Amino acid sequence: MKVIVKKLQGGECILEVLPTTHIFEIKRQVEEKLHIPVEEQKLLFLGRTLVDEQTIQAYPTIKDGTKLNLVVKKPEGLHEASVKHFKKMGMTDGEALCAANRLIKIVQDKFNRLSWDDIDRLSLDCLLDETGQPRAPIDADGDCDDMYSL
Repeated sequence: MKVIVKKLQGGECILEVLPTTHIFEIKRQVEEKLHIPVEEQKLLFLGRTLVDEQTIQAYPTIKDGTKLNLVVKKPEGLHEASVKHFKKMGMTDGEALCAANRLIKIVQDKFNRLSWDDIDRLSLDCLLDETGQPRAPIDADGDCDDMYSL
């Protein structure tokens, strides 16, 4: 059967699914077609969130041609992601928060030392990386292994 996944901010895709298809698999297909990471997706049907571990058949009102709504969750910022990471590494809440604050300060200090040319190259590299394009080779006369000194 076909289901239509409609992004609330615009855009949609049509997916071929089976009743035994898990919601998580639908999210993976959406990631491929709409380039939205699975962890940023929330699928809704009739205002209710679909559970990743459930299959289509767990929702009997989903039929051929049903539209599912896709909400794109805001990705975590560096601070939130680093706190979560430090907690997973065994730190207490307080330790993780302090470590995340130190990390943010280090990144800000390092970024403030970059020249406009460095920022331009870093931005271009990030854009190329997001689109999967290869980076141009670095000039042979550059003697710094870490172009951005991060």
